[in-house]
Amino acid sequence: HRGRGAGMALGRCLGLGLLLAIGGVVPGASKTLRALTSGTAGASAAEHPPPTPSGELPSKEKEGGYNSKTAACNACKFFATGSCAMYKTCICHASNAHFDIGGVPEPTDTNHWLWACGGEGGEKYQVCFKPNELYQDVFGDKLDPNNPKCPE
Repeated sequence: HRGRGAGMALGRCLGLGLLLAIGGVVPGASKTLRALTSGTAGASAAEHPPPTPSGELPSKEKEGGYNSKTAACNACKFFATGSCAMYKTCICHASNAHFDIGGVPEPTDTNHWLWACGGEGGEKYQVCFKPNELYQDVFGDKLDPNNPKCPE
């Protein structure tokens, strides 16, 4: 039986080698990734660079959060408007991560606001912006149908 097992192993190795050899000969297969990364085939990415973020990035407090809902919302807006993927999917929400806990002394810092691109975190997450959807994007910025921030 030893010879039969060795023959099967050899067959598998030859089959794998043949598969790899054929894979390396497929016309254009090796050029696809290179073309996309060099920009020749991905010309649409070169035509539409990432958008410029809206507003200014507020500074975080030393503990890593923001000192107000407005600051957290503006941070969300800054990051989400600087990326077409986020621009098209993010609806900014903010939550104060300070929670009252019984039996524990009240902390001196009760404003520790964080942002998220959705309200899935629960009822403590509040929508940041309430735009006029006819004239504004979800971040409250004016829409220009002739010059979209992130073209299709």
